[in-house]
Amino acid sequence: MGPAPFTAPETASTSVITILALVLGSSVVAGALGHILTGLRAGATVRRDRYAAAVKVLVARIEYPYRIRRRTSDDPEVLSTLAITGHDLQETLAESRAWIATESTVLSEVFDNCLTNLDAAFKQACCDAWNATPVIAAAEMNLGGFGVGNQQHIVTTMERALGYRFGLRRLIPAFVLRRLFRRLQLLRA
Repeated sequence: MGPAPFTAPETASTSVITILALVLGSSVVAGALGHILTGLRAGATVRRDRYAAAVKVLVARIEYPYRIRRRTSDDPEVLSTLAITGHDLQETLAESRAWIATESTVLSEVFDNCLTNLDAAFKQACCDAWNATPVIAAAEMNLGGFGVGNQQHIVTTMERALGYRFGLRRLIPAFVLRRLFRRLQLLRA
């Protein structure tokens, strides 16, 4: 047996440096994690707001023919207001489409399918509404069989698909998500 290896006695300054490094290291890690989590939360909030706006556009598109049909006159200012509303709806729709396309290709396909499913009924209802005479009595506000019909399934389809853009489901790869959406009938094959 040989002599014991030499070890320097631990000094007070070495202990202080070690403790200081541990404290600062844990503070830096905690700060970095806090920053990352705050960024993720902010990103989710922006996504939630933008997707809510896209669903709102779908609902506005369903409701627009009813606005036209319930007009109370064919005066230029009434027609102008309806035309401006239609133009604004188209601009908002284009903006939502573009944003969704950059955020998720799969959700973009779902949104486009929702619009395609609504399109024929929407166009026909708008045409019928513009060709109808203005409403002049309260009883005429009851439109009976007029309109695009019950299109809640379109909004529901988009809402169900949106659940996959938040939380851990956001990590599902696009090709897997596309297959899942087809199986869930949120996306056409």
